[in-house]
Amino acid sequence: SFRNNLCNYINSMENCNINHFKSQLSSNKNKMVLFGAGHLGEIALYSCNQLNIPVHFFCDSDKTKQDSKFLGIETLSIEKLKELGYDVNIFVTNNNVLSVGAKLKKEGFRKVYNCTDLFKNTDFSKITGMRTQAPSALKIKRKIEFYDNMCLKKTYELSKVLHVHSLDVQVTERCSLKCKNCCNLMQYYERPVNVEFNQLFLSLDRFVAAVDKIDEFRIIGGDPFMNKEMYKAINKSKEYNKVGKIIVYTNAKIIPKGENLNCLKHNKVILDISNYGGELATKHDEILKVLDDNNVAYSYSDFNTWTDSGRILPFQKRTEEENKKVFSECCNRDTLSVLHGKLYRCPFSANAHNLKAIPVDKSDQVDLSDDKIPISTLKEQIRKLAYQKDYLTACLYCNGRDYTTPVIKAAEQTKKPLSYKRI
Repeated sequence: SFRNNLCNYINSMENCNINHFKSQLSSNKNKMVLFGAGHLGEIALYSCNQLNIPVHFFCDSDKTKQDSKFLGIETLSIEKLKELGYDVNIFVTNNNVLSVGAKLKKEGFRKVYNCTDLFKNTDFSKITGMRTQAPSALKIKRKIEFYDNMCLKKTYELSKVLHVHSLDVQVTERCSLKCKNCCNLMQYYERPVNVEFNQLFLSLDRFVAAVDKIDEFRIIGGDPFMNKEMYKAINKSKEYNKVGKIIVYTNAKIIPKGENLNCLKHNKVILDISNYGGELATKHDEILKVLDDNNVAYSYSDFNTWTDSGRILPFQKRTEEENKKVFSECCNRDTLSVLHGKLYRCPFSANAHNLKAIPVDKSDQVDLSDDKIPISTLKEQIRKLAYQKDYLTACLYCNGRDYTTPVIKAAEQTKKPLSYKRI
């Protein structure tokens, strides 16, 4: 039955009661391990330190992190983790929490937990000293909300609740930078254009009508401030009661002004700034002053490196299982994106289709702008795209975005659009 299936799934990935867990620590001789030596791992370590929970080890599948120290704590391989015994306490600090938890259970580990209650019992309001790309309490809160939703993803699917964490709303193909490894593929556009707002608004109206809840509308480009009428998308997004927050992404090259500044002065809106430093961030401090002076909520992250996932590759001859693995371990696989009236599973797929760089796959997109499709049918199409894909056609032309993807220097510039083979 549905109830039994749901209970079995939830029980396979436990939500640890931290207060109960702490009360058992003195008599529990098993080690405490955080699985994932990255942003979430640092946040979880902060939580454990605040709650006086000792962390003995990190563990990570990335071989480059193994047999070294992360934040002063030894990072183990899976093989060395097994040497601690199968009753070791493991808290999964990875956004692919369900798939990672399932793999650990399959390996035989019995005490595998998510971090939901751990985070809930931590005060992040005065966070200081973070080393990774989460410098503010606001940014950390969003990371935790995303993690919590990933913990509930299968529950939503089984219960038929169409709860979407985020929707990328691309308002332009134009960007103020020319990054040759942009993962949204802006570097390939020869004649970038802005979206047509009537089509966009029809698409958003129908998407919102078809889903039950959306945590974040993410206004993106390129750089959304390259569209002088970007404010129209922000103001439209504020109308939707089902939408929690509106996040506007920018690279801090354009100082908001006029309507594009006024639209940010709202309790739903957060400006998310990517700071690449040096000559690419000459207006960064000036922008922060404008935002402070106008009481605009914002967070920012400093980036020195990216993953090498911003290239359109030739067709990759992988096996079915290899394609599934690339998709299942991708950190961007749950980023629904709307572009020119169509819904895609990720921005790479959206822009690769738009550029005609990959074959058209109707199963990888939903036509939101076709008002002849009943909302009930549209809801099922969105559900299939969000929950029932093993991999995308775009995956066959992508380098992947997981811990095995090579790291490259962030925001290297190109003087002209990159060439690619059109389908």
